[in-house]
Amino acid sequence: MKFLIIFSDEFHGFFKSKVMFVLWIGLPMITILMHFFQPDMAEFPFSILVSIVLSAIGGTIASAMIGTSLTSEINQKVYDLFLIRPVKRITLLFAKFCAVYLCLVIAVLISLILGLLIDYCTMGGLSNTFMRTLFESLATSLAAIAISCSIGLLFGVTVSSVPVTAILSVYVGNQLSALSILPALLVDIINPLALAAIIGIIIPTILIIISSIIFIRKDF
Repeated sequence: MKFLIIFSDEFHGFFKSKVMFVLWIGLPMITILMHFFQPDMAEFPFSILVSIVLSAIGGTIASAMIGTSLTSEINQKVYDLFLIRPVKRITLLFAKFCAVYLCLVIAVLISLILGLLIDYCTMGGLSNTFMRTLFESLATSLAAIAISCSIGLLFGVTVSSVPVTAILSVYVGNQLSALSILPALLVDIINPLALAAIIGIIIPTILIIISSIIFIRKDF
């Protein structure tokens, strides 16, 4: 119950932020622009290209959002108030992670649905093979965003400077999020969907646990 209350508060906070407003408008616009200016990629589905590009953009923004939010709140002594409330610090971190992740997933899904509609109109329908490939691409994208969010969480609780947190979150988040897709591209026998599910759960879980341990040991 405490998690749901904190999650709801965090989600509404990010939901109403100018950054999310720009994302929910900007990402669909990027999808439309990509449709008109995409390079000649033969039979490569437009929706898959959209999911890859948007996951990179969304992951970068998510990492910076969650990292700078945490660092700023710690510097402003926001969490001093929780010393007198029976709320575990890991609950605070996990709620913030889930709130940011859900906001980005919604933004990506809106853009992806738009991409699907464009594919449907230009290709005259969607084959089973196309849908399976798209689903694998979407799973990889969501895994990449989860990794980026957890990276932002880690730097948010370890770095005291908001600008440094933003820079590290964006740079390192982009590098590590590639782990969700590179092995599948380099080794044909790896199932992209299984790999995305495994990496998208294991790496964020480890990083959230590490962040929680650091956060718990901080003096507020």
